[in-house]
Amino acid sequence: MLLKMRNAWNLFCARWSLNIKRITYCSSDDGSANGCFWWLDMMLLLGGIRSELTTTWVHERKIRIFSWSLSAYHAMAFVLVLNDALNEDKDTALVVLELMKVAFITVACLKVVSVALLKKPIAALRKFICSNRVNSGDVAFDEMEQLEFRNTVRRTVQIIFGFIVVDTVLLVIPNSMKNDLLGLPHALTLMGRGTSEMLNFILASFLSVSSSPKYFSSTACVGVTLVGMRTKLRIISHRFKLISQQTFSSEEQCFKRINGEVKEALAQHLEYWSHLQTMKDLIGKMFFLVHYFSIFAVGALLYVCHEITPNSITLVIIAGTSSVLLEYFLLCCFVESLADEADAIEQYIFEISAQIPFCSNLRSEYVQLQSTLMIIWINTRNGMSMNCVGLFEINISAFAALVDVAYSVLMFLINMG
Repeated sequence: MLLKMRNAWNLFCARWSLNIKRITYCSSDDGSANGCFWWLDMMLLLGGIRSELTTTWVHERKIRIFSWSLSAYHAMAFVLVLNDALNEDKDTALVVLELMKVAFITVACLKVVSVALLKKPIAALRKFICSNRVNSGDVAFDEMEQLEFRNTVRRTVQIIFGFIVVDTVLLVIPNSMKNDLLGLPHALTLMGRGTSEMLNFILASFLSVSSSPKYFSSTACVGVTLVGMRTKLRIISHRFKLISQQTFSSEEQCFKRINGEVKEALAQHLEYWSHLQTMKDLIGKMFFLVHYFSIFAVGALLYVCHEITPNSITLVIIAGTSSVLLEYFLLCCFVESLADEADAIEQYIFEISAQIPFCSNLRSEYVQLQSTLMIIWINTRNGMSMNCVGLFEINISAFAALVDVAYSVLMFLINMG
């Protein structure tokens, strides 16, 4: 008996030691580019989406079934609570709050569905970001940029996981605020005291585990893609910078050297541009859900804060409103950061074009090189803007417009209430 227990314990320790080593490797600064995506794949798995990494895991299917079962239960419970609020003619603010809960779980599921439908372009962009096909010729600079990208991705997803853990712990602790905010619908309270208590515990305690990975998975995918593509653009920008800092002379050999380096930079620039178009389409579609949910969520949550008596629930609502605004603002900032890198490339191209020596015996090559630089400059200048499925451009001005529209929603609800 003791021998069997010892063997079982050794097997358990061996399995968990491998998992701990994997987590430690993916958490360290020495992990590979694919290693930093381990955390993102973990979030997608908790959200109910399988990835190439998690398909080989033993309990992958069970985790996805558990995730979607929890979401289905939460969606059903919130719909029943909303129905109770409408039938009992509760205060408008409470009805809006219940409607927001239904909208939140619905949008969270829709975000995961959007990630599943756009899995192929996401995988293609991830493969390009992890590859070394784009380089500046300065190995130290490239490694530093890739390291910064890996650390940014890793820490961002770890912060989201930390938020989920803290939120779950707070929801497990019994308190009156939780009962007011996440009460059980009347239909489920008729199933007996023991059953209703268990259902109430699952409804409140597992809400963050059920909805947060789904809600944040889409935003995390978009954010990671934007940061990764910005890193690649910085590497291309550094390549043009190195070319512009070289010594230019009127010799034919110098011209041929510059011509060769510009053509190599152009090849990488064109490859980046093909993936940029994929990213534009991806972000435009995913931003659609973020935009319209943010308009409704910010206006509705501020209306609830305006109508109810200030208490601990108010702090939770304010935190939720801030997270929605922060999500929208960060995505707009990431998109605009690409334009900033493009401006730097434009400046380096101008410097190169002004310094290229003219050789009379290479006149056609000189004209061709200048034309190439001009085409790169025009594409870089006009190709960085992104739009939300053709409705509007994604930038800081869009965030200001969001705040204005959300205020209009708030005033509308106040007047209707």
